[in-house]
Amino acid sequence: MTTEERRLATLRTLIELAEGSSPQDCWDDSRAEELLRSQSSPDELRELGMSEQMIRRIFPEQK
Repeated sequence: MTTEERRLATLRTLIELAEGSSPQDCWDDSRAEELLRSQSSPDELRELGMSEQMIRRIFPEQK
């Protein structure tokens, strides 16, 4: 697996964590969102299948 493939796999895992909405995941959700914000872009997250609602939550400054 290449470095880029590993990075994309990590982003997919973070997307799953961020989209989870159970009270036990609250810290994980916030941390996953922070990591997604710092390690990706709205366009990349769209390509990976993240919902527009979640993208707006992670990148509130984006329209």
